[in-house]
Amino acid sequence: MKKIASIALASACALATPVVSGCEPAQELPDSACVSFIDVGKGDCILLQAGESAALIDTGYDATAGKVVSYLHNHGVEHLECVVITHYDRDHVEGVRGIGEQVEIGAIYLPGYEGSDKNYSALIEAVEELGLDAQSVSRELSLPLGDAVLRVFPSSVGYIPGVKGEEGNDNDVSLVASLTSGGDTYLFTGDLEKDGIEAYLSAGHGHFDVLKMPHHGNKCSLTDELIADVRPQIAVITDSAGDSADKKTLKLLKEAGVNVYRTGADGTIVVQGDGAGRYSVSTRA
Repeated sequence: MKKIASIALASACALATPVVSGCEPAQELPDSACVSFIDVGKGDCILLQAGESAALIDTGYDATAGKVVSYLHNHGVEHLECVVITHYDRDHVEGVRGIGEQVEIGAIYLPGYEGSDKNYSALIEAVEELGLDAQSVSRELSLPLGDAVLRVFPSSVGYIPGVKGEEGNDNDVSLVASLTSGGDTYLFTGDLEKDGIEAYLSAGHGHFDVLKMPHHGNKCSLTDELIADVRPQIAVITDSAGDSADKKTLKLLKEAGVNVYRTGADGTIVVQGDGAGRYSVSTRA
């Protein structure tokens, strides 16, 4: 089942609020960046496309790699300029091998710390066996993606193995990324929790139209501050039907007037911008 909604974002000079046109077909928009939040269950795998260029943020699970490869091929993607790994949890890294065996990857960007569990070890082994150009992100990167710009921001939070669980505080040291295509802006926040969000907010990156909510919609004490700072018109949550976003997070987004989409309810979510702050959102359950 496919649903499409058209969202027109108010410009700085306009007084209108965003309008969602239900399930009516969206007006066709000029080509600009297109972002697909691929449904891999409670995990992240986000395809960025701009012109003939494409990149992935995270890779989902080993078990969903085939689904991701099929999605890429069905959308004409045979080469990825890069893959950005936000952190080393299995729902973000396991798909690297399966995807990399079927799709050419130009470079892979990794967090600036060494993990301490088997997920990290398996990822590094896959990267080496695939012969990928691996680069550790220790400073802000600005990467061209067609006519768009992909920025990757390292965390200022130190990684401490064993803190907050067996895998350490790796959620809080997630890389954050943004995509800018003309007047269209997207923010991808990995699995940030309180400390990570606090560090992100202190950097003062400002407003983004589309926000991938951190940590599958889990609520932390700074979730409301993140929403207030980013001021998104669209929020995407990568949850699952059996493990959905926190109700408190959904309530905060509703109160802020944000249009919310969830992979657990909507399946793969595709956001197509027009370069001028207007978006078409389609869902494929």
